[in-house]
Amino acid sequence: MEFSLPEFPSAPGAQAAFVAAAIALVFGLVLLVFPGFSGRFLGLQSGETRPAAIGELRAAGGFLAGLALATLMFDQPVLYTALGTALAISAFGRILSLMSDRAATFLNFLLLAVQIVLAGATLYYFFEVFTPEMQFTMPQDMNATLVFYTYAAFAVIGALMMFAPRIACMTVGLEAITDTGSTSMRSAGGFTLGAALIGMAAANPMMDLGFGAALAIAVIGRVIALILNRGNYIYQILALLVQGAAAALVISTVMGMM
Repeated sequence: MEFSLPEFPSAPGAQAAFVAAAIALVFGLVLLVFPGFSGRFLGLQSGETRPAAIGELRAAGGFLAGLALATLMFDQPVLYTALGTALAISAFGRILSLMSDRAATFLNFLLLAVQIVLAGATLYYFFEVFTPEMQFTMPQDMNATLVFYTYAAFAVIGALMMFAPRIACMTVGLEAITDTGSTSMRSAGGFTLGAALIGMAAANPMMDLGFGAALAIAVIGRVIALILNRGNYIYQILALLVQGAAAALVISTVMGMM
């Protein structure tokens, strides 16, 4: 496999998808590198007794940045579709919060509009990936089955974040100080859920590689958090091991197919 800088496409729809993925990459990097600023902007703060919860923002940013970067570098319709679906379900999570969390703020409406635009642009390739002839079957190979269950596990985690945001916040040490905080947790859960669902449905090696890359950069975010952000070491190390094992499993399975 050859790696090269992504080329800007010529078709207008593909150009819009490319720009949207690049914007998503920037947003992910901001979360990864500037979690304190991002947390205040999104209505989240680190728990006073569990300050390492800021690592969750680094990990979330790493996951977003990793999937967006893989989408740009590999230029595969399935990765654009995964990114677009993740953004779309993330937007749904924000809508859910607007309806149930009394979070009807200008910021939330602005972020919702951005998510919808980015999702619409990156879903440009959706009907190239999902056609009427496509059939959904469980994989037969053992490693592929393990990858499928990995996606399923992250789908469950994303669903819990989206539908039980306050419990998710308390679990990782993030306190939602405003309703906007719950909105951000629901949105992040929707992103994880969307990416995992496409991974389960598509059964595509390039999707596996992109998802593995996203997990790998999320792991980097956790390592940075362990170095720079004190406290909550047991949870951070456990989450690091789980995400690292998942990334290794997915990537090694893909490499074994090539």
